[in-house]
Amino acid sequence: MMSVCLCDVAHCDGVVHTNMAGNASCAAYLKARSERKTMTFELWLSGYLTGLATYDRKINNVPKLEIANGETGTLLLERYCKTHPLDSYQTSAREMARTVFYGSGR
Repeated sequence: MMSVCLCDVAHCDGVVHTNMAGNASCAAYLKARSERKTMTFELWLSGYLTGLATYDRKINNVPKLEIANGETGTLLLERYCKTHPLDSYQTSAREMARTVFYGSGR
């Protein structure tokens, strides 16, 4: 079962239950990065950002979406996950999006 909380990324502090890569730990993401097996994470992130962009005009910004989906976004995800290896990949994606689109993160 999947439940979704519709709120903008800057104010979404509730738990959002997801399936697949979003529920994986940051440690699992870092392991996948080291093995160069990140396709499921990349696809999940693309869908996550598309969903956010649908409901938040600040995120529906092509240059910033390219940053989030590019090397800068990847580095932000990696930095967050190294600091918080037990957090979910979804949490790291949310924090990366906050940083890219709103200029702040945890």
